[in-house]
Amino acid sequence: MDGICTLANDRVYDQLIALLNSIEANAGKQIPVCIYPYDDNTEKIAAAIKQRPQVQLYNNSESIHKWDEFVRRVWDTHPTAKQRWQQIGSNGYHRFGTHRRNGAFDGFLYMDADTLLISPPNTIFAQLDSSDWVVYDFQYKDPTHVYEVSSPKLREIFPPPRIETEIFCSGLYASKRDIFVEAQREWLIAR
Repeated sequence: MDGICTLANDRVYDQLIALLNSIEANAGKQIPVCIYPYDDNTEKIAAAIKQRPQVQLYNNSESIHKWDEFVRRVWDTHPTAKQRWQQIGSNGYHRFGTHRRNGAFDGFLYMDADTLLISPPNTIFAQLDSSDWVVYDFQYKDPTHVYEVSSPKLREIFPPPRIETEIFCSGLYASKRDIFVEAQREWLIAR
């Protein structure tokens, strides 16, 4: 495991600083932290992390491009996504930067910027010795945040009791490095 990562821009600056403070308090000041840029609006973040040598604004353009392209291709296969985005006034890919958190599949513990680390992450990292990934963020109250609940296909794949108890969002997860290699990403897009 390479460290902890999050997704942020200057709009969530205060939340990010709270997360970084919680990481330092509960995991130490030596654990590497990378911040995936939601977009190019990161001037305040860049200035704030100058005093935190363990924190970097993620700039691996190859990794960012890999995940940006994957998400574009995924959304391009969706039959109604672009039409629905236009209806709500969004041109292009709606909230595109949110998917940059997929870079965590390159070997990090991912935490949303609006979360806090309240204990050392050792148990999460240790779980990766026997599991490909670890998740901890459930959406019991509002499954529409994750799924199109009116879709009849959803009920074919997941019976209602599973939707009511097992919905995973992406607020905290960790994975082994390269869990989604190119062949796996291509397989997912094909389906």
